[in-house]
Amino acid sequence: MARKEIIVGSRGSRLALIQSELVISELKKHYPQIDFKIKKIKTIGDKILDKTLDKIGGKGLFVKEIETALLKGEIDMAVHSMKDVPSEFPKGLQISAITKRKDVRDILITKEGNSFNELKQGAKIGTSSLRREAQLRGLRKDLNIVPIRGNVETRINKIKEMDLDGVILAAAGLIRLGLEDRISESFSPYDIVPAVGQGALGIETREDDSLIKEMVSKINDDSTSLAVKGERRFMTILNGGCHVPVGGFAYIEDEKLKMVGMVSSIDGQRIIKAYGEDEVQNYGELGSEIAEEVLSRGGREILQELEGDR
Repeated sequence: MARKEIIVGSRGSRLALIQSELVISELKKHYPQIDFKIKKIKTIGDKILDKTLDKIGGKGLFVKEIETALLKGEIDMAVHSMKDVPSEFPKGLQISAITKRKDVRDILITKEGNSFNELKQGAKIGTSSLRREAQLRGLRKDLNIVPIRGNVETRINKIKEMDLDGVILAAAGLIRLGLEDRISESFSPYDIVPAVGQGALGIETREDDSLIKEMVSKINDDSTSLAVKGERRFMTILNGGCHVPVGGFAYIEDEKLKMVGMVSSIDGQRIIKAYGEDEVQNYGELGSEIAEEVLSRGGREILQELEGDR
């Protein structure tokens, strides 16, 4: 082990830094002699906060500058929320480990602490995600969906600032920030299908850096990794980004990999979900099968319409 210092690239938000520290603490268990340092990198997605993600380019906005730093050798590895990672990587980079997943669900935080069904008619709900917006509309047509951006704390504060009745966020971020007491309701991942990779952290490395790849392999969680790879296969076939309401969630139960995949029209009036299971090692085939079923049952038409609207 020649290197005494490892530079970890991270976004600068409190959640991103906590996530990087969590990864470092796991690595420290195996490599206590190494000094890990975090390098904060501001991404386009962090800089442009007055537009929704689908208007400024989608997922890659939270990783591009970090990947550039990795390719240049300015950092040795990068920690990402897997839901922010596009399906294709720049040449020379790869995800070399995915850590054990936190709660995959989307959650509701309300002004009064009331549940989703207790929200008043026409309640104003803030979200930055077309996927969440579409599925919320599918559950309740009366809701007034308001676009919001910013980190977790900023979005929670929007309840007061914008007089919202509630906001929808990912449970994992709230838990990692120690804010789970703010959760008013957690949605079943079958009612609101999560984003692909939601709740999981990925460590991106250079393909040719065998030392770092070997190091991070020690903290890879096989179950999470296989499930997320299945989800990402589903997303790749649908070519889903932030401008398309697409969700996918896989998990291992009874030694089988089970998955739900979803495509929706933005108004939530056409939501297509497909379910399946297979042997765990067949994660790619299962992701493909779920995607093909969604497409054949009307998902292809929805995606074509959305592409035409862009």
